[in-house]
Amino acid sequence: MAEEKKRGKGRRRYLGVWDPTGGAEREGSGLPVEVGEEKVRVFYRDPSGETEEIPLNELDAALSEEGGVVWIDLIRPRTVAEGILRDTLKFPPLTVEDCTAPLRMPKMDAFEVKERRDVFVAVFAVRVEREESLGLLAVEVDLVVGPNYLVTVRDGPLPEISGSVRECLRSGDLDEEPGGMLAYHVLDGLIDGHLPGLVEIATAAEELEFSLDPGEERASVAALENLIALRRDLSAFRRLAIAQQEILRRVGRTSRSLRGSFSDVADNQREAVDMADATRDYVEGAVEAYRLRRDERSGLGIRRLTVFAAILGPLSLLSGIYGTNFRQLPGSDSPLAFWIFVAAQVIFVVVAVVFLGKRGLL
Repeated sequence: MAEEKKRGKGRRRYLGVWDPTGGAEREGSGLPVEVGEEKVRVFYRDPSGETEEIPLNELDAALSEEGGVVWIDLIRPRTVAEGILRDTLKFPPLTVEDCTAPLRMPKMDAFEVKERRDVFVAVFAVRVEREESLGLLAVEVDLVVGPNYLVTVRDGPLPEISGSVRECLRSGDLDEEPGGMLAYHVLDGLIDGHLPGLVEIATAAEELEFSLDPGEERASVAALENLIALRRDLSAFRRLAIAQQEILRRVGRTSRSLRGSFSDVADNQREAVDMADATRDYVEGAVEAYRLRRDERSGLGIRRLTVFAAILGPLSLLSGIYGTNFRQLPGSDSPLAFWIFVAAQVIFVVVAVVFLGKRGLL
């Protein structure tokens, strides 16, 4: 149990992994491994077109049968998954490590096993987090594409993978490269999920902008912090998406028949990058506009206090002079001296207010 907790902690997905330079991780931005046991599922489509889930002891036979297609889905990979990758599929140690350890950025690597050429691809799906604060989550998905099989490795359920791969297996639309076609459907589903998440973020950013009111300081501070966190997440997403776009194009170059299909997926990724750029610019504009409004409000308050102090300054000076403890003061013997002194102060205040008002300083 202790070992399982240790492995679970090490496989957290943080938004910070999108930043290749590292840096501090924002609390609450990670996607922990879901509580539950390791799951290994194998689906097999035989040469006649029938698709079914098979037990692990039939995996070797399914992989070696000509005309068959295998999908190996590994969820929360631990001991059993590592055994399949290392002993059954004969993947090199580095590939096994890439499949079971978290990666910082998208990655692609081609390798040869038993005279066949396989391709390892690490990509990221996107999720919107709303539990503690609004933000984006990076969900890593690892794929190994073989001639007649596909291996997917993930930490939790992803409808984009399960639905698209099963539908592809049932339909039989596998072309001459079954493994590559399955990978295309997985990647296409994952990238298609980027835009809805970014649209949700853009909508939330608009709602947060309406909360930015210099007169409501507490509500504005909370909204401003959310917008700043969103701007950081969008910048991190852009770095990841640009790298992922290049990975998709490299994957397409490994297959002549599917090059056009993977190029379309890369184009969809570019649209997500453009959407992230537009949303980030909007957030930056909202933050800057609020700062200008807040500075203007603060400047107006400081100006009014300055004018108020300028009006009271001479009055305080006169009051201080005539409040000194001397026996002889000009006009102190006159019964009207006090009222004349008060009238002079009132006249000074009225003249100062009229003069400053005409100049727009009040």
